[in-house]
Amino acid sequence: MKGNKKSLITRYSLLVALIVLATTAFAQGTKKLSIVPLEEAEEKVGMQVIYHDRVVPLNTLARDFVKKLYGKDSFSGLTPEQILLSWQRYPKEWAYVPAIKIKNAELRSKLGVRGNYARMVDLFVQDDYRLRKWWKPNTDGGKPTPLQKAIIETDEKVALVMMLQNGTLIHPLPTDGSVEPLSDTELKAELLYNTIPFTKILFMFNLTMGILLLAFRTLPHTPPQGRGVKCPLYLSICSFPWGKVGMGTALLFHLTGYLLRWYIGGRIPLSNGYETMQFLALCIMIFALFMSRRFRPALGFGFLLSGFTLLVAYLGQMNPQITPLMPVLVSPWLSLHVSVIMMAYALFAFILLNGVWALCLPREAEQLMTYSRLLLYPAVFLLTAGIFIGAVWANVSWGRYWGWDPKEVWALITLLIYALPLHGVSLPWFRQPRFFHIYLIVAFLSVLITYFGVNFFLGGMHSYA
Repeated sequence: MKGNKKSLITRYSLLVALIVLATTAFAQGTKKLSIVPLEEAEEKVGMQVIYHDRVVPLNTLARDFVKKLYGKDSFSGLTPEQILLSWQRYPKEWAYVPAIKIKNAELRSKLGVRGNYARMVDLFVQDDYRLRKWWKPNTDGGKPTPLQKAIIETDEKVALVMMLQNGTLIHPLPTDGSVEPLSDTELKAELLYNTIPFTKILFMFNLTMGILLLAFRTLPHTPPQGRGVKCPLYLSICSFPWGKVGMGTALLFHLTGYLLRWYIGGRIPLSNGYETMQFLALCIMIFALFMSRRFRPALGFGFLLSGFTLLVAYLGQMNPQITPLMPVLVSPWLSLHVSVIMMAYALFAFILLNGVWALCLPREAEQLMTYSRLLLYPAVFLLTAGIFIGAVWANVSWGRYWGWDPKEVWALITLLIYALPLHGVSLPWFRQPRFFHIYLIVAFLSVLITYFGVNFFLGGMHSYA
C-alpha cells in the first residue's frame, strides 16, 4: 500500500511539473509572438478600404480574413484588426501560429498536423508548396473528392495570407477622389452590423422560445387553488401574452439586422443562400404573428421554424459577405422571384409542423387538417407565381423561359407534389386526416431537395454553393 501511495504521489508530482513546464513554455511562446497593440488596431477600425468592389471599413475586411482562416470571428482574444495587421507586419512570426483551419482529416494527416489548425510553415518545405503534389484536377468533369475540396479551401486561405503580405489585399481609398468614401452614417451602420451577431442571438432566442411555448401548451391553464384562494401570480403568468411579445421583439430585432444589411449593401439582401435564409426566417415570423389569433400553436411553430432556419444560416455561413451583384442579377425580377418562393417555403414549413402536431394529437387531427388545407392554397399559389416570375426573368436574361436546370426541375416537382392534396374530391385518400398529414410531412423533403440538395449536390445555374 505504501509503495502504491508513493507511486501515486510521484505520478501526481510529475503531472504537476509537466503542467507547470507546459504553462511556462506557452507563456514564453506567447511573449515571443509580436502583436500589433490594441490602441493602434482600434485606430484603424474605421479606415475605409476597397474590398469586393465595395468601400468598407477595415473592420469588415479584418473580420472576413479571420473568419476565412480560423473559422471564427476572433483568435486568442485578439481583435480582427490586431490579427490582420499582425499578419501583415510580422509575417515570419505568424507563420508559426496554428491559425489555418483544416476540416479534412485526410489532409491534416498528410500534412502531419495535430488538431484542426495548421501553420503556414506546415504547408511549405523550403520553397516547395506541399499542396501541389496532392492536387489532382478532375479530368472527367466529375465532382471533386473531399480531399480535393479541402485542398482548394486551404489553398484559398494561403492565397489570402500571401495577398496580405504582398500588399494586394488591403486597398486604401485613392487620394485623387475618384472613389466616393462612405458617409459617417454608412460607416457607423456597417460597424454596428459587424458588432452585433444578429443571427446568433436570434436563433438561440427563437429556439428557446419555441420549446418553452410548445411545452407550456401541455401544462394546465387553470390556476391552482389553495384553501379556496386563486394564485394571482400563476394567473398573471398564464394570461400574459409571452408568445406575441417575444415574437414581436424577435421580429423587430431581425428586421433591424436585415434592413441594416440592405442599407449597407445598397440592394435587397436576396442574392445568396445566407440572405435567402434570413428572408425566409423573416417571412416565418410574420406569418406566425398573423396566424396566432386563430391557430394557437402558430407562435411556437414560428419560433422553432425561424430558429432552425437562422441556425442553418449561422452554421453554414453560405456567403455572409456583402458583395455586389453579378450583372445578370441586377434586376427587379430577382427580389420578386426569390421573395415569393421563400414565402411559399415558409408556408410549407408551417404545414410540416402542423402535420407533426396532428400526429402527436390525434383528436385534433381533423381540425388541424383544415388549417393545413387553408395554408396549402396560398402556398401552392405563391410557388406557382414564383416559378412563373422566374421563367419571365429567365427569358429577359437568357432569351428562354425554361432550361431544365436542376433547380427548375425540382421546383416543378415540388409544385406537383403539393398540388395533389388540393384534389380531395378526386383523390379520397386526402380526405383522411392521418394520410393527409403524413403525406405533407414527407412532401417537405421535396422542398429540402429543391433548396439544399440542388445548391450543394446537383449544382446548376441556381446553385449558391
